[in-house]
Amino acid sequence: MTEEEKQIINGCIAGKTHSQKQLYLQYGPLIKGICERYAADKQDAEDLFHDTFVFILTHFKDYKNISSLSGWLRTITINKAIDHYRSRQRRQTGDIESTDYADPAAPVMGNETLSMTQLIRFINELPDKYRTAFNLYVIDGISQNEIVVMMNESASNVRTLISRAKSMLRKRIQNYLNNEEFQF
Repeated sequence: MTEEEKQIINGCIAGKTHSQKQLYLQYGPLIKGICERYAADKQDAEDLFHDTFVFILTHFKDYKNISSLSGWLRTITINKAIDHYRSRQRRQTGDIESTDYADPAAPVMGNETLSMTQLIRFINELPDKYRTAFNLYVIDGISQNEIVVMMNESASNVRTLISRAKSMLRKRIQNYLNNEEFQF
């Protein structure tokens, strides 16, 4: 841990505004990026970012030097995103709809290119359950067993969510590269 990180941690525990500002400037983009991956839209991401940052500032006393500061912040942010997802689920119940999806073995990109910004936009357009499961598994590298617990879903449902998210993204990318209209 660097001396700067120690100063930020101790300052935030003491409630020093300067340290809180340093935390925001140094780690805000990390936290915001995670929030944007899990949120349904920009406003939802802003709300999640705000809630997460307030939670972090009020729980700094719980930080235990076990992991890096960025790792601790990342874990808290992902957990807050999952809590946010669960609260949305309580408000809007529903099962995974049965739909036809693209062939998973089909090639995705020919000679065309896809920007990272466009890919992130496509991921953000996925339905909530699919986007959350996909982000946890593919982007954050969390095991399916852990996702089962985090999302409070069955193992088979988590596998289905991830598989369908991949299929939906594959089809969306293929349509984009072929200049076809497509919506999830």
